[in-house]
Amino acid sequence: MEKLKSHLYITAFIFAALSISFALLSNGRQRDFFYISIYLSIVGLILEHKVINFKKFNIAYPIILLGVIKLIWFLWLGHDENGYNIYSDQLGAGKKLVLGGVLVLYLTHCSHYIRAIKYKNVMLAIIGAAFISASCYAFWQSFHGMGRAEMAINRATISAYVYSTLSIIFIYLLYVQKKPSSYIIAALAIILSFVVTILTGTRAAIILHLLIIIIMTTFYFKKIHLKSILVVLFISAIAIFSLYKNYIHPKIEQTYNEVTLYQEGQDNTSLGSRFSMWTVGVKNFVNAPLGQSLQSRFNYSDAYTLQHPQYRSTMGFINVHLHDEMIDTLSLQGIFGGLALLWFYLSISWVALRERNTPLLFTMNCLIAYGMSDVLLLSSEAILFYIALIGVCGIKLPATQKEA
Repeated sequence: MEKLKSHLYITAFIFAALSISFALLSNGRQRDFFYISIYLSIVGLILEHKVINFKKFNIAYPIILLGVIKLIWFLWLGHDENGYNIYSDQLGAGKKLVLGGVLVLYLTHCSHYIRAIKYKNVMLAIIGAAFISASCYAFWQSFHGMGRAEMAINRATISAYVYSTLSIIFIYLLYVQKKPSSYIIAALAIILSFVVTILTGTRAAIILHLLIIIIMTTFYFKKIHLKSILVVLFISAIAIFSLYKNYIHPKIEQTYNEVTLYQEGQDNTSLGSRFSMWTVGVKNFVNAPLGQSLQSRFNYSDAYTLQHPQYRSTMGFINVHLHDEMIDTLSLQGIFGGLALLWFYLSISWVALRERNTPLLFTMNCLIAYGMSDVLLLSSEAILFYIALIGVCGIKLPATQKEA
């Protein structure tokens, strides 16, 4: 029986890792592998039910709670005169978070079985193959005239955030090999990932990607390798120079123009719309702190923007999301949803800090940072990617496999 349990765990882990690796290559494969790992996790939890201590905190709990809050909101406020919309993004997100929490619970609670494989080498092989494939895919799209590389996800912004996070984990996995050749490959991966991030045309990722890598590198090595950072920054500067005319300068010019227009009361731009959505979202929370329906949010926002026309572009996005994870959650699920999201962010980050779990910590850092300009936990691809990544990165390694 012990051998069966071990094989079951390793299989669930492999499918979860494969789900991560296919996030930017095939949405169908990503989804299939994710749910296979969940089904295996359910079987595993049934077999392990006698030894599981549910009273002890697990990083799966805030994930499950966040999903439950979304499901309760859907059942309470998610219907209109036509009944419930079974295709609701909130319903889909809630179900995926709850099921994903089951996967995380199994992977983290039964992590002693991971000793059967060389965790870091397996992860490096799977994530490395995914990084190379996704990078080639992005270059192929750009070469064939696609304005913004988006790989297999049909939204360049979500693709940029997922790719950035994937590449950061890959770079960490190269660091832990502790070989000169791995450090050289890591430096090349940093430059390559930055170039691909530029090709996505996503401003938040372009601005934050290198910064997060520098912070992660400093956190892992516990000191600043000034020469290495200068070399990477120098080569990155060359990449920026070569891409400046076609990719970077237009974004700088666009940002300047959009900020100028917003200050003049014109918010019908990408950045201006975000500023307006954030303002209107906060006003919605103040108006309905315990939560409200989509229709109620629409009605209040419509009335508010009629009185304050400088925020009117919000109405073009109000039934989608408000481009900020916390503001969007507060505007619909109210204070309970906001507290659940905050607990999700802080509790998992605290566990990662306490256990000095670098990949888990920077998975959460990416989720928080990029969640300030988009709503990742409504995107099916992003939810599957980040929850599976939290699961495989949250595994507590045996002493023989821990980083030095």
